[in-house]
Amino acid sequence: MADLQAIADRVEIEALRGEFTDAATMRDLDRLVSLFTPDGALRMPNVPAELATAGGEPQARLAHG
Repeated sequence: MADLQAIADRVEIEALRGEFTDAATMRDLDRLVSLFTPDGALRMPNVPAELATAGGEPQARLAHG
């Protein structure tokens, strides 16, 4: 039964990845934010910016360097 759960988890992760990619490609910020937890954040090491949510509202921040 654990194998079945592992397969289900992988399918859900793959679906989330597809939703994220599509929302980002379509520049649908509301849909993109909806994929994160209320306190979620997206940080990319080589990009001096951060996309975060606070109470479900998107907040973009530029990193200072």
